[in-house]
Amino acid sequence: MARTDQQLARLRKRFEAVPASVKAALEIELDRCARELVALAVTLAPADSGDLKASIHFVKGEHDLARKIVAGDAEAFYARWVEFGTVEQPAQAFLFPAYRLLRDKFQRRLTNASGKAIRKAWGR
Repeated sequence: MARTDQQLARLRKRFEAVPASVKAALEIELDRCARELVALAVTLAPADSGDLKASIHFVKGEHDLARKIVAGDAEAFYARWVEFGTVEQPAQAFLFPAYRLLRDKFQRRLTNASGKAIRKAWGR
């Protein structure tokens, strides 16, 4: 993650240098990965009232190649307390275990998609 304005500017410059065809291929795969992560997080989330499960979704991030997984809304404001626990309640993590289970798969999928898009753009 970019921590300063300089780092963010360098990151934006690097993303702007990526060809549009590669960006398009990666956006498709990022959406696919995000949907899969949301589905697994919903499966792992505790279902007391169902509000927490219903609140898990993804949105586009700060730039084209970012997706943000969101858990919690006005009805399920307690999502972080479920994930991390409180003094009285132990953690019932659902988001980070889902991420850890799928992280390597997503990395391979995105690497393959970018390589395929680059080869296609170069005519190989």
